[in-house]
Amino acid sequence: MQSKSYSMLDPFVDELPVISSHEHHLPDDLQKDMSLDKLLYHSYLSWYTDSGNSPKPYPDYRKKYHLPQDHPGNNTALGREIFLDQFGSNTYWVWLEKGIQAIYRLEGKISAENWDEISHKISDCYKDPVHHLRVLGETGRYLRAIQDSYWNYASDLGHPELFSPTLRTDMFIMSSHESILDADQNSPFTVYPDAPGNNFDDYLAFVRALFENWRNGGAVAMKCAVAYERLIQFNNASKKRAGEIFGKPVGQISAQDRLAYGDFMFNWFCALAKQLDLPFQIHTGLGDLSGSNPMLLVPAIERHPGTRFVLFHAGFPWQAKMAGIAHNYRNVIVDMVWVPLISTSAAITGLNTFLDVTTSDAIGWGGDTWTSEEAVGAALAWKHVVKTVLSERIDRGFLDLRQARNLAERLLFKNNAELYGFSPSGGNLTQAPPLI
Repeated sequence: MQSKSYSMLDPFVDELPVISSHEHHLPDDLQKDMSLDKLLYHSYLSWYTDSGNSPKPYPDYRKKYHLPQDHPGNNTALGREIFLDQFGSNTYWVWLEKGIQAIYRLEGKISAENWDEISHKISDCYKDPVHHLRVLGETGRYLRAIQDSYWNYASDLGHPELFSPTLRTDMFIMSSHESILDADQNSPFTVYPDAPGNNFDDYLAFVRALFENWRNGGAVAMKCAVAYERLIQFNNASKKRAGEIFGKPVGQISAQDRLAYGDFMFNWFCALAKQLDLPFQIHTGLGDLSGSNPMLLVPAIERHPGTRFVLFHAGFPWQAKMAGIAHNYRNVIVDMVWVPLISTSAAITGLNTFLDVTTSDAIGWGGDTWTSEEAVGAALAWKHVVKTVLSERIDRGFLDLRQARNLAERLLFKNNAELYGFSPSGGNLTQAPPLI
């Protein structure tokens, strides 16, 4: 049963807009022919299955999990029943379903029996090529989202009115030669054939010019997600050693060489983020669990006090450690992007902890989704977390209703607007002056 405080906050928070710090929204050409099954494929639910979307392959015993359309024996009805039984309480599914219900005004739950009817309704709506954009604004109440197109760096998807790019650094950190690719199969030497491959100083000047042009063209952040492929402990490697590694093919360098090169490039990007006045978004938690504990970043945070670090995913599952970092370092923003979808209960615990130990302007959020349906679900999940935490704080006498409403506005859109230079209505503020 909802408390009186929750009931008072509920309609207020529901009507608030959101600004997302991080999305992977699919480009227009991949929004065609959408269906319920295609939504599942482009959601985090596919990570549990052998559909090929998982960041790392699961052991064989996990392969009993299938998306309905991939169920062995081509028994579609049985596949749907098994899927709903296995994932009914999983928060990836819970909030995707709630997003679909909100968009398509469904009264009941999605079932094996009404699956095709709902899927056809989704497909019909996607005959309108701007449906996916309209959904974000009208149902999701998204004012703006920061877009991470890891398949096309610095892209705003052709919709600058809604998406602002973040600038991926991954291939520049992981690839020192065209024979070395990052986790997304990118290398700067193949994506940019004119990138200097023999002289390290010329190469760094080329990369700097790329990022300056992107920043002057509307990019609002930089992003590092190499936690999926290496540990996020970045030592203070020298430029001399990186230069010696640069330009050598994969067979001529060791694993330690690759780490050292990445160490130098990460620190170089930390300095560049300060020079370009861009927040530096860093993936922490999950990914490669053996090397993504946010505590590993502390030396780099101390090494670059002038860089604004936005530590993603609240360090989940190390949220308490993230709270300690946020408590001690004023150049750190805790971003709860993705966490309400991963585990809504963990997000509630995490937000409570972060409110205890840091300031009201030091907490961000993003959806981290590929489709509008999952983005709407992510916004609903975050609003539920915010309402739950703030109403409990009212009930305990930690906040009054006015304070709670002001804090809700900060958590949903004002903090991200201030950090990334958006107006309260979501538009870009005056363009930052070009760098000379």
